[in-house]
Amino acid sequence: RPEVYNDERTPPHQRAAMTLEELDAAKNVTFDDMLKIAFSTQVYKADEWQARLKKAANGATASGDGMSLRGNAGSVLKLILDWNRRSEPESAGALAFYAFKMSLSNRNLQQAVEVPAALNDAEILAALGKAAGWLTSNFGSVEVPFGKYFRVGRTGGKTYPVGGGTVREAGMATPRAISYNKAGNEMVGQGGQTSTQIVILTKTPQSWAIIPLGESDHPESGHWDDQAEKLFSKGIAHSAFFLNKPELVKHATSTKVLSRAKAAGK
Repeated sequence: RPEVYNDERTPPHQRAAMTLEELDAAKNVTFDDMLKIAFSTQVYKADEWQARLKKAANGATASGDGMSLRGNAGSVLKLILDWNRRSEPESAGALAFYAFKMSLSNRNLQQAVEVPAALNDAEILAALGKAAGWLTSNFGSVEVPFGKYFRVGRTGGKTYPVGGGTVREAGMATPRAISYNKAGNEMVGQGGQTSTQIVILTKTPQSWAIIPLGESDHPESGHWDDQAEKLFSKGIAHSAFFLNKPELVKHATSTKVLSRAKAAGK
């Protein structure tokens, strides 16, 4: 009863809606399943865009306008139609979809999460051609991994491939929350999931966590961007060793003992 909270019965945000769908489909959830949901790169409503592109392609073939889908434009279309709808770092279909959305003629179409009823076949075919041009001019190919362009890392340091995130300008949203800003020739994560934690409430609770960059703010430290490289970019969480001192000690690299100094004169 949302009215109790002075709210209206409105559709959930696309990230929330996608998560609800994944939770509803989840059965006998394992830790790996929880991890996949927490870092899900599934793009909400992408299936509807695929169906609309397929319809446009079929219409072009039937009308004899299939010439517009030859060459690189046709390759972009195939990448999108074969795509599993996850913006994983290695997914060429995800970047092809991004390029297609950004090649639509106006901002409203580009930012649309659901397929607008006013979108026509000619607009779709033109956008596929423009997307192919953008991909080849920037990367030398139409088959480019999503993580080649979308990255994570420290300012002034290396960047690493990453997947998921909300790319609002292209109407792409996933449960995994990362917001991007342009940095040179890359889109680098600047916000989103900062301290994601997965907890299993067993007799002794088990906990896994991930932070986007690293534990240290010192560039010379090996822990400056190690989590960005080894964990966050790959969607991997690390045990927090909660109430598990023996396991924690196994991973200790140094020990510092703090003692209280005696008060002067005592």
